[in-house]
Amino acid sequence: MPRNDIFYDFPGLVDPPPPASNEEPSPKKTDTTLFFLGGIVMFIVLLIILVVFWKRIKGSKNTTPPKTTKGKQGKLTETAEVMDMMFSSKQQQGSMELLSGNLRTISYFDYQILRRATKNFSPTNLLGSGGFGPVYRGEREFLAEVRLITSIQHKNLVRLLGCCIDGPQRILVYEYMKNRSLDFFIYGNNADRFLNWSTRFQIVLGVARGLQYLHEDSHLRIVHRDIKASNILLDDKFHPKIGDFGLARFFPEDQAYLSTQFAGTLGYTAPEYALRGELSEKADIYSFGVLLLEIICCRKNTDLTLSLEMQYLPEYAWKLYENSKIMELVDPKLKEEGFVEKDVMQAFHVAFLCLQPLANLRPPMSEIVALLTFKIDMVTTPMRPAFLDRRRKTDFQTPSPEVISMLSHLP
Repeated sequence: MPRNDIFYDFPGLVDPPPPASNEEPSPKKTDTTLFFLGGIVMFIVLLIILVVFWKRIKGSKNTTPPKTTKGKQGKLTETAEVMDMMFSSKQQQGSMELLSGNLRTISYFDYQILRRATKNFSPTNLLGSGGFGPVYRGEREFLAEVRLITSIQHKNLVRLLGCCIDGPQRILVYEYMKNRSLDFFIYGNNADRFLNWSTRFQIVLGVARGLQYLHEDSHLRIVHRDIKASNILLDDKFHPKIGDFGLARFFPEDQAYLSTQFAGTLGYTAPEYALRGELSEKADIYSFGVLLLEIICCRKNTDLTLSLEMQYLPEYAWKLYENSKIMELVDPKLKEEGFVEKDVMQAFHVAFLCLQPLANLRPPMSEIVALLTFKIDMVTTPMRPAFLDRRRKTDFQTPSPEVISMLSHLP
């Protein structure tokens, strides 16, 4: 058919492009494109890995740590190995899990740093000693103390900052307590160590509140087992904190007492625990009673340099109490400084309640705190406390069997 369009043969005009096709590109072209893009991505990833690896190598060359220094991960690994060794039996797996979780919440200190900080553990820098010595401590006791102290927190309990596990070394790092321990102030006659009654009462109440937390308010029921003056640490304002948990025991809620081997300090030990191995929180309460007498009188519970009747403090204090002469036992420096006699008398009364010969006669720590805080009038009359009787050379002097039988049926 002839074309009549006058513009058809106009110079410079070209044929229009063919209509778009609905056909898909061939598989061969798609595969080639994907392969090309994938190669680019892999090259970029490989380049990033090489750069990171090069930076790490460069950093390790620039920083060469001492041979004795280990990173935190190394400490965690070594700690885990120690725990695996100590808690390998099925019976102790629960303890291991609790311990391993708590260990990862505290700091780890390098042994060489601690050695430099203490001038190679010089005696001149020694603030005190725990139940197992100033530096060396048994493996089991070390792990027990870490496990326990990291599971509890209270203003009247010493705070664990971290620990060091380096070969055979096992070191616990606690917060610094500027005024050392209580025994430094109440044993001795140095004038610059005198504590007035207000400060002494603050210490007594703080220790009582710390024990109340351990026995009644903590999510774990804990018996300290070694409450004594050297384990009461004092901060810069003489606020007390209970320390040295190496002998502490978790206590089942459904048991009145545990049958266990004796551990602690004899002068502070309750009779049922020392003689029969019956441990409960009432053992701590007995120890608190002895400590309270020491704070009031400013002397050790046992002093063999004194006359026979004065050597054991609870025995001598009770004799004076029966004869209405208990105020003669008060620290003479306190008398010079001045104090409210009624408050000191109440403190004596609380001490004797804590020293009762039978565990069920000793009040719980919450009641002791109430007696000290609100200065409630005393209703209960204390019995003769259990104490060492050197004249008869028996371990403890207790009430007669008839009295014990009668008291055992009391609620």
